[in-house]
Amino acid sequence: MSSFTTLLRLMQLLLKSVDFAARAHRDQRRKGPAEEPYINHPIEVSRLIVECEPGTHEDILCAAILHDVIEDCGATRDEIAACFNASVADIVLEVSDDKALPRDERKAKQVETAPHLTAGAKLVRLADKVANVGAMLTDTPIGWDEKQILAYVDWAEAVVAPCREVSDSLSDRFDAIARDVRAFHEDQKAEAGK
Repeated sequence: MSSFTTLLRLMQLLLKSVDFAARAHRDQRRKGPAEEPYINHPIEVSRLIVECEPGTHEDILCAAILHDVIEDCGATRDEIAACFNASVADIVLEVSDDKALPRDERKAKQVETAPHLTAGAKLVRLADKVANVGAMLTDTPIGWDEKQILAYVDWAEAVVAPCREVSDSLSDRFDAIARDVRAFHEDQKAEAGK
């Protein structure tokens, strides 16, 4: 297979996953004041992986784009497997929360299951947390106060800890953005104390 044919196949697969995710998330918006279309988030997660780990297999990149379609949109593992393949579907399933559980239980389960994720799922989980913690600076969910934001960063660090082994570059990005979020809130406190 020529390199052009391989590249074309990769582009088709990635565009198919973007199309699938965009349709699934079509009515969703992010929770920040910008009300950004939700599809921007999974695209960012995949982009972060490509930037930090450019040799990543296309199944992982597709799973990154599709990572929220089971938990947020009601897609099934079998539907994803039929449309893409079992590898993509399994990664998406691994990183999907069970929305039937209470929020705190879902969060605890992410920490609990993180060490047991496959390498592909760890990469998606790590990039997802980089994107979500980054949003704490650029488009914080409406109504979140400093305590909630910093608690989210602490929780994200616990989820990310066993995933770091898959990417030093993504781990460094996570650390930098977590530092920036904390520094921003320290600066806000200092300003308020003047």
